[in-house]
Amino acid sequence: MQPASRVGPGTSEQLLHTLVQLLAIRSPELRPALDEAAMPLLEAVRAEKIDVFLYQPHSATLVAVGTSDTPMARKQKELGLDRQPLANGGRAAHVFQTGEAYLNGHVDQDEEELRGVREGLRVRSAINVVVGVNGERRGVLSAISTRNDEFDEQDLEFLQAVAGWIGIVADRAELSEAMAERAFRRGQRTAAEEVARLTPRQREVAACIAEGLTNEEIADRLVLVNGTVANHVQAILTRLGLRNRTQLAAWAVERGLYQSAAVIGEEYEPGPAARNGT
Repeated sequence: MQPASRVGPGTSEQLLHTLVQLLAIRSPELRPALDEAAMPLLEAVRAEKIDVFLYQPHSATLVAVGTSDTPMARKQKELGLDRQPLANGGRAAHVFQTGEAYLNGHVDQDEEELRGVREGLRVRSAINVVVGVNGERRGVLSAISTRNDEFDEQDLEFLQAVAGWIGIVADRAELSEAMAERAFRRGQRTAAEEVARLTPRQREVAACIAEGLTNEEIADRLVLVNGTVANHVQAILTRLGLRNRTQLAAWAVERGLYQSAAVIGEEYEPGPAARNGT
C-alpha cells in the first residue's frame, strides 16, 4: 500500500488503489461484498454517501443496499429514500431506465430530481451510473455530496468501472446461488430415492428407531412380533449400507421420517438400544 501522503482522495492513485481493494474482496454473496466496498468508495470520491440501488421487479422499486454508514445514509433511511419506486421519477430511476450516466454539481437546481433528495438530503453534487449484469440493467450506483461541484469526469469514469465490478460480483453471487440450489435439489432427489428403497413398514420401523424405541417397543406399537422387527431392522441396515441403529436414527431424522429434538436445535438423544448400537 502506498503512504497516505502519496495517495490522496480523488487522485488517480487513490482511485486505482481503491479498485485494487475491491478486487481483493472475496465474499461470494453480493450484499456483504457491497457493504465491504462502501467505505473505500466513499473515501475515494470524497462522497458523503455511497449507495447501490438494486432493482426489485415485483415492486418496480430501486432499493438501497451496500450503503455507507454515514449521517446522510441514516437520514436517507429516515426519509424513506432508501426505496425509490420508478413511478416516482428522480435521477436514479432515469439512469436505470435509460442507462445514461448522470453527473451534476448543482442538484438543487435540477427539477427532475426528487424533492426529498434536493431538499431533504440537501444534495448538491451527484453521480448515478447504471449497474448491469450480463447486459441486463440491475440497478444504479450512486455517490452524493452536499457540496457543489464535488465530482468530476474522472470520478464518473471511476464509478462506471466500479459498476462493472459490481456486475461481476452480482453474476458470481447468482452463479453460486444457482449451484447451491442445484446441489440442494440433487440432495432432495437422492434422499427421496433412498427413502423409496424402503417399504412402508420399513419406514415406520426406521422412524421408531429414530425415536429411540427398542425392538420390543416397536413391536408393541406396530403390532408385530419381536423377530419380525429384528428382521426389518437388519434388512434396512443392509439395504442402506448402514452399520448400526444410531446411524439409522440419524438417517431417518435427516430425511424427515422422524422429527427429533435435533430438528429444533437440541441434541438428539437416542434410546438405550440405539446408544448400544443393537
